[in-house]
Amino acid sequence: MTKPENADASTECPPTGAAAVGGDVYRCCKSSPPTDVDMQTHEESGRLPDADPCLRRALSVFRSETDAQHQVRLFRRWRRKFVAKAALDGGHGKSMLTTGQQPTHTSWWPAEALDPAARAALFAVVCEVRL
Repeated sequence: MTKPENADASTECPPTGAAAVGGDVYRCCKSSPPTDVDMQTHEESGRLPDADPCLRRALSVFRSETDAQHQVRLFRRWRRKFVAKAALDGGHGKSMLTTGQQPTHTSWWPAEALDPAARAALFAVVCEVRL
């Protein structure tokens, strides 16, 4: 994964390389329609406490529906798997490409005004993914 520069808790987050988010993004979800739980950051949910602090404040999204479908298939423990889509603009926060195995993986730092429920309201399920 390409880590953001200046990503520790003592520096700027989102990192300086992040830009205003814009365009369609896809998120892997357990629920249809997406819920606030689907839209919690790792920091908000208490998961991955040892991970990069700045990345814990971001949500993983994809710029490609195909990449999101591939990623959600890897979540073997999820009983139901959905891909949801949102059309985001600069008022929704900042983002930065943080590629790993999926070339369009993007970290999205939501605007402070968007709590998890408000984030969920931006998304609509586009497909259920079955193995």
